[in-house]
Amino acid sequence: MREYAAFISYSHADAATVRWLHHRLETYRLPRALVGRETRFGPAARRLPPVFRDRDELPASGDLGSELRAALAAARTLVVLCSPRAAASRWVNEEVLSFKRLHGEDRVLALIVSGEPGDPEQECFPPALRFRIGADGALSDTPAEPIAADMRPGKDGRRLALLKLIAGIADVPLDALVRRDAARRQRRLLWITAGSLAIAVLTIGLAIYAEGQRRVAERQRQLADRSLAFLIGTFNIANPATENPRTITALTILQRASRSAATDLSDQPGVSARLLRATGEIYYNLGLPQEAARDYRAALSRLPARGEERAVTALKLASVAYNRGDLAAMRRAIAAAVAATDQGARYAPAINAALAEARGRADVLDGNYADAQRNLAEAARLLTELPGDQREALGRVWMNEADAWGRLGRYDEADQLFAAAAAAYQAKFGRDHVSTAKAIQNRAFVDFELGRVAIAQQRMEQVLGIFGRVLEPDHPFVAASLLLTGRIRTANGEPDRALGDLDRAAAIYRRLYGADAPAIGDVAFYAAEAEAAAGRTDAALGRIATAKAIYDEAYGPDDPDQVELLLLRARVLSGGGRAGEARAACRSALSLQQRIDATAAAVGGVRDQCARLGQR
Repeated sequence: MREYAAFISYSHADAATVRWLHHRLETYRLPRALVGRETRFGPAARRLPPVFRDRDELPASGDLGSELRAALAAARTLVVLCSPRAAASRWVNEEVLSFKRLHGEDRVLALIVSGEPGDPEQECFPPALRFRIGADGALSDTPAEPIAADMRPGKDGRRLALLKLIAGIADVPLDALVRRDAARRQRRLLWITAGSLAIAVLTIGLAIYAEGQRRVAERQRQLADRSLAFLIGTFNIANPATENPRTITALTILQRASRSAATDLSDQPGVSARLLRATGEIYYNLGLPQEAARDYRAALSRLPARGEERAVTALKLASVAYNRGDLAAMRRAIAAAVAATDQGARYAPAINAALAEARGRADVLDGNYADAQRNLAEAARLLTELPGDQREALGRVWMNEADAWGRLGRYDEADQLFAAAAAAYQAKFGRDHVSTAKAIQNRAFVDFELGRVAIAQQRMEQVLGIFGRVLEPDHPFVAASLLLTGRIRTANGEPDRALGDLDRAAAIYRRLYGADAPAIGDVAFYAAEAEAAAGRTDAALGRIATAKAIYDEAYGPDDPDQVELLLLRARVLSGGGRAGEARAACRSALSLQQRIDATAAAVGGVRDQCARLGQR
């Protein structure tokens, strides 16, 4: 049996914290001065042994199960993530009891995540942590004094709490870890300071040298832009869905660079604005829209009322607003970009193309798909008139325009544009590229909607082949492709193969986002269709129950997805010969639709689907 440095006991409500903690514990390296030191676990090694945290599949019998008991026996220490949910969890309490019976009291370490020890309403310590166990192995009424690190705001904080846990797990002095951590932070700060000074000196030097020399200044501006682009690219991450940007060391550097650009260059607003736009771009690439919007707005406050940089920065704010679904903020950012643009300037054509694209995307958010299509077509026309290689931008605009056509039910027009985008991406990046694969996948979706399932299936085989070569197996793009492939297989009369694809998609989403992620509810929805197609009515209803539980938690009871789920339930019941239950599900769907959106079109759509079921 392998040895574990620690067994982490936790409530699923604290899954995000446990993922952070598990990663930090398994990647932490002890100071070299402590390696070989004698501890109660033997000589200290450079790295801790593996940490056990996998309790996603607890048994229904009320027993922890042999695997978890074996892991508890093999663990040097027990780390309990303490929160009100953990205090109420029978499994956390049982794991603490079992560990104490195996190893005694002194190897149990607590990490307070939320709540308040001793508060009747916010107690975060489970009973087995608050009291000692007696000689008979039962929980006594003798209070225990758990060793606790406290990561709550105003307490230890994440960094010191982590070091306290590592000191307990490795049986080494805390002060040695704290000193090493402080030294590393000081070295990193010196590096950041030197880099920031070098950038500032270079940028200011270029500005001084460029004074009165327009042509030289233009060349230097281009050089500065390339330098900033390089800086932005340095902070990009390969897969935002599997890498938490808040645990990346570069984020600390970025936060300091952002603060420095905002506060230390008040007498150089142009330089400050340029750097803030760069940090905003980095935050955007890291998937941190709130921080990106903050730095873009700060950059705007330092820029002149008109000019290319102001227009470009406002359009960046529009992109952030689009990704957040904030139509009002997007409209304001577009208006700011228009106001900043001098139509007589040489940069105006490029800004006008970007403005047309932004207007089209705003129309999509607003549900005005006809206007979206017209604006996006105009953006594509303007892009074709610009000098240079515009294939990537054209591919992006064509993809968005095709989506607008699809929402209008004009799938032939959508397919033509998806094909054009795929050709542009392939010419620019080659066949084995994510953008090329996504364009092909969109073509497959159009084929699926038009009933061309065999062609759709062939295209999805190409997509999965490309993703298999260029992405890691657990990438969310792979999961989305498997979901669409499963739907296509169901329509093609292959429900069992469809379920294989859908279950793989669910497994990826579960590993990435947790068991209650809305994406898993979507997979369960389509898996229910596959089960029904295979004639397994009860299995289909079980999948529907899974989807409903997730939708209830994620969206609440009054959501359009709940209407779709009720209609699916009606179809499954009708197909299974349970007409009375199907009618009841239809009535529930109609009632819910009237409560959410009582317009004639919305209610009529639900009524039509129920009427079609009655004709079977």
